[in-house]
Amino acid sequence: MTTSFEKLCREADRKKRKAERAARREKANGGAKPEAPPPPAPSIEELEAAAGDLVSCHDVLSRFGSEVENAGLVGETNNAKILYLALTSRLFERPVSVAIKGVSSVGKSFTVERVLKFFPPAAYFVRTGMSERAIIYSDEDYRHRFIILFEACGMTSEMQSYLIRTLLSEGRVIYEVVEKTKLGLRPRRIEKEGPTGLITTTTAPKLHPENETRLLSLGVIDTPHQTKAVMQALADDAQANTVSYAQWHALQSWLAAHQHGVVVPFAATLADFIPPVAVRLRRDFKLLLTLIRAHALLHRGTRQHDPEGRIIATVDDYAAVRELVAKLFAEGIEATVPATIRETVAAVEACAGVGEISLAALAQKMKLDKSAVHHRVRKAIERGFLVNREEKRGMPARIATADPLPDEIEILPAPDVLGDRCSVEVPMEGIKKEDAEEEDEDSEAERPEPLLPPDPHFNTSTPPCGSNSVRRPPTADVEICAQCGAADPGPLLHVLVAEGEVRLHRECRRFWLRDHPQPKGTVIPCVQIAEVAATGTLQ
Repeated sequence: MTTSFEKLCREADRKKRKAERAARREKANGGAKPEAPPPPAPSIEELEAAAGDLVSCHDVLSRFGSEVENAGLVGETNNAKILYLALTSRLFERPVSVAIKGVSSVGKSFTVERVLKFFPPAAYFVRTGMSERAIIYSDEDYRHRFIILFEACGMTSEMQSYLIRTLLSEGRVIYEVVEKTKLGLRPRRIEKEGPTGLITTTTAPKLHPENETRLLSLGVIDTPHQTKAVMQALADDAQANTVSYAQWHALQSWLAAHQHGVVVPFAATLADFIPPVAVRLRRDFKLLLTLIRAHALLHRGTRQHDPEGRIIATVDDYAAVRELVAKLFAEGIEATVPATIRETVAAVEACAGVGEISLAALAQKMKLDKSAVHHRVRKAIERGFLVNREEKRGMPARIATADPLPDEIEILPAPDVLGDRCSVEVPMEGIKKEDAEEEDEDSEAERPEPLLPPDPHFNTSTPPCGSNSVRRPPTADVEICAQCGAADPGPLLHVLVAEGEVRLHRECRRFWLRDHPQPKGTVIPCVQIAEVAATGTLQ
């Protein structure tokens, strides 16, 4: 018979084995105790209620600008708005990546940190550095998230730069590695899905050339006035506690819970008005459209939708984005020069009697910190506007002027040109306003509406000329642009001017009118040309 003692022993052994199994499970789990299941995700209705009036706000970006200033950011509101749009673009297939450049201690990281507070933690993850292949082996989920990498020197490795570039451009990384197993060496395929964006900071004027073209570069303010304003803000950091970050987190989560499709109906017209002066514009134009879509997505609650449920972007979305990035786009393709470089070159030119100047003397002349001046001079030397005549290493620099500064070129057109009108008003010279109005009234009935038809094969009647216009009959020959002398790209425009009729590309029209000033008050109508047949008539 089984004694009570034997029963007690078996019970003790059973408890012991149970405890051993629990210990083994805990050890396999890294010593961590089983976690409680996460709470259920809030519904779209709950997120909308938590976002409050942000859902129906007609200018979310301006509201964000005020809030981020309340959070303690001073002077860098425009950069903060661009970062906010970039982080919002994580919901698209090609997010906008950003590099913030400036001297040490100028506040690059502070700006990023302040903007990140307005996003839920699921939107990004932060690293101060990464090993060469950390992108491949990381357990982080990259889909619709941003990598925040403080200091770009943390990705100086060629392999690391390549992996990050691939993740940004292709939206995923596929990497095959050989591993040692019990069965010998075996290949293992590792695939990390995106899309993923990157925000990084750097003290270098330029990054790796392949990385530079994939990032929107932002500069920071390095003036003494900005330094004073920052110190005053740091002395009153209590105001940062007045911002309701939870409401902003709810807005982003609400946007993420919906469909993210956005259509830009004026994209083709915008492309026509941007002069094709640099190959980089092929990539930058995509970036511009993504920022427009991000701005429209922020205003989901106040935008119309197409039959497929996509948000329809408006010209107001373009206007808000253009105000932020117009100069950055022009500077990125070097069609214009940043104001900081112009100021630096002008200060060097002021020393014309001497011919050259040291960094210390230039810093004293500009009343700036020497490190800030050094950063500006490096950028100016890279662009060829300044030169260091000192050839010996370790000797003080001898800065002098080099190539002249180019004229400003407007890359992004004004928002009003994306409307229906296709007229260019030029200054009036020698024509009375009353006479011009009478002439307009007399020809009102027979003059066609000065619109650009969206269809390149649009049929139109011959546009009339003014009393002082001499029409040049069309020919069967290939038509060329009167400004650039080329037949491509795209169809030409009939432009009726005081001298007669000229053929111009859209992007060349503004430059031709600049070189050929018209009588004051003249409205120059233009009609898109279809094919010119052998008969010499417009088809």
